[in-house]
Amino acid sequence: MQHPRWAVLELQTPDGMAQLEYATGSLDADKELTTLEARWHLWGGPKSGYARWYATASTNTPIPLVKAITESVSDPAPLPRWKDSLMSGLCKHAQLVPIKPPPPPVPTPLDIQRTAPRRPALTTYSVPRWSSTTTPSAALPARPAARRR
Repeated sequence: MQHPRWAVLELQTPDGMAQLEYATGSLDADKELTTLEARWHLWGGPKSGYARWYATASTNTPIPLVKAITESVSDPAPLPRWKDSLMSGLCKHAQLVPIKPPPPPVPTPLDIQRTAPRRPALTTYSVPRWSSTTTPSAALPARPAARRR
């Protein structure tokens, strides 16, 4: 923690890639919303180059929100990035590790049952038998036409 100027507390990461400033005392509410003079000022990235970012928060910003921002920024967990979209100024500061896709999930018993080959069901079939009845296709004798009146 340092005091770079009057009424300002500063926290900086050991590698110098991120900083947080907290302004003490009273601040003009209008200036906090329209200028960079804010209660909280966070920034990161190398000091030279275009790969720098910053965020500000006013006096009226809820402290849990400021806490969430600082925790997410300072989280050491790696973030996925496209290697080709990383700015050249950041490549020397970044630790690039290829991401391997996760292995496919282990199949459940239901998955195995669904993909198992199905056995043919026991089916019945008809056996032709001799019958004394006539089929509909048999020729019927012609009837005499009824007379019309």
